[in-house]
Amino acid sequence: MSLQPILQLLEKDEQREALHYFIEKLPQLKEATESMEEKITFIQHVMNDKQTLESLFAEWEAKAAPFRLTSEHFEAIATLIQLLPTLVQWLQKAEELILFATSIMNDHESMAYWTKGIKDIVPIGKGLDILKETNERFACERDSTTVSLLRIYRLLKHPIVQDGVKYIETLLDVASKHK
Repeated sequence: MSLQPILQLLEKDEQREALHYFIEKLPQLKEATESMEEKITFIQHVMNDKQTLESLFAEWEAKAAPFRLTSEHFEAIATLIQLLPTLVQWLQKAEELILFATSIMNDHESMAYWTKGIKDIVPIGKGLDILKETNERFACERDSTTVSLLRIYRLLKHPIVQDGVKYIETLLDVASKHK
């Protein structure tokens, strides 16, 4: 093998600059090579240590076990995909309802109108006043006499009791019809 072709290559500036750069970088290349050798050696030792590998895989399998997909999972996913159009419609309606309720809750005038309407429909204040007065009178006028049949009969003649009995009668008729 002749040195002549090598010397001819080294006479070129481009080759000399490349060789000079390579010589300057030799310590860094040596360090990188040693680092790679250490990592490869470590990987080889781990790969040869079957007990460590088995414990690593066993641990990984234990952590992954709850996430294994079975045929039931795939059937459920297929059913969910089939139901998506219906679910989207319901979710859109729910979103509209939530947006409507939120806008009403944030609008003080709407809230005042709504609460006034509820108070008009369900006279809560009046009902509470009636209950309070009833409790006070019952406590003050506590009657220790026995309740007679004549007293119950008079009570049954009261218009509010009559309406209540008629309402219960109607309720029982409707309930038996739907039975």
